[in-house]
Amino acid sequence: MIRNYIKIFAFLLLPLAASAQQSGIYSQYMFNGMAINPAYAGYDGMLSMTALGRFQSIGLKGSPNTQTFSVHTPIARDRVGLGLQVFHENIGVTEQSGVYASYSYKIYFNKLTLSLGLQTGANFYRTDFTTLDTADPGDPVFANDTRSTTLNIGSGVMLTGERLFLGLSMPQMLSAGNNDNVIIQEVPLILFGGYVINLSPGLKLRPSMLAKMVNSRPVEWNINAHLLIKDILWVGASFRPVNAITLMLQLQLTEQLTFGYSYDAGIGEISSIEEGSHEFMLNYRFRFSKKAMVSPRYF
Repeated sequence: MIRNYIKIFAFLLLPLAASAQQSGIYSQYMFNGMAINPAYAGYDGMLSMTALGRFQSIGLKGSPNTQTFSVHTPIARDRVGLGLQVFHENIGVTEQSGVYASYSYKIYFNKLTLSLGLQTGANFYRTDFTTLDTADPGDPVFANDTRSTTLNIGSGVMLTGERLFLGLSMPQMLSAGNNDNVIIQEVPLILFGGYVINLSPGLKLRPSMLAKMVNSRPVEWNINAHLLIKDILWVGASFRPVNAITLMLQLQLTEQLTFGYSYDAGIGEISSIEEGSHEFMLNYRFRFSKKAMVSPRYF
């Protein structure tokens, strides 16, 4: 029994051992570009705030839960974007938080916009191994708690048009680890893109994809399709071949306020011991001037 709990705990720690929170992929990443690419800063065309809560593997003790908040805005006639992200996550006895500041610069072409972005910040880690009940109280692996602070920088580029978006980012460019090799920051490379197709006057289809590459591990794929109904409601699904099928919706409550929700149904061995994952998102765009607001946003 104890061995089974240790295996489950180790499974939950895999995302942390692989990379820090900033390289994590949320189910609703396509509605929250700041989470994966600093070039997105200022893209909404006005001050924009997003809060997201993710509750993973419900029913499994010590399962991850994550809270993030981001704010970004354009300045200098929309050519420059500034952004800030803060986050907090618990996985079992491990806790991590961090803060990142982002900067982007846009170059406008005839029908396309090229955005270049940079970000810098710090991650703070804490693991309380000594609070665990183990079969061997003298096990040196669990004899000491871990504290770590790591600094990092990231970069990204985005190419967008009226219906096309394509991005490439490296949210963390510096690899780091502590002396005990318990916490490791690796360098992920994220490629994402999509296209909006008109099906009828009140119906649009947006296929999209995301690929995340980390060192020599297999590429993590995210394949998505969304329908936009009457420019108010997004409904869609996502398939991650490694671990989940996701159902999503996003509702434009008002011109400025948007609500998003996703449910991940796990596949594979863990699906038999957990009840899926829930993710909630709220976005609010502040309108300080009379200039037209682009609503809805396709990405």
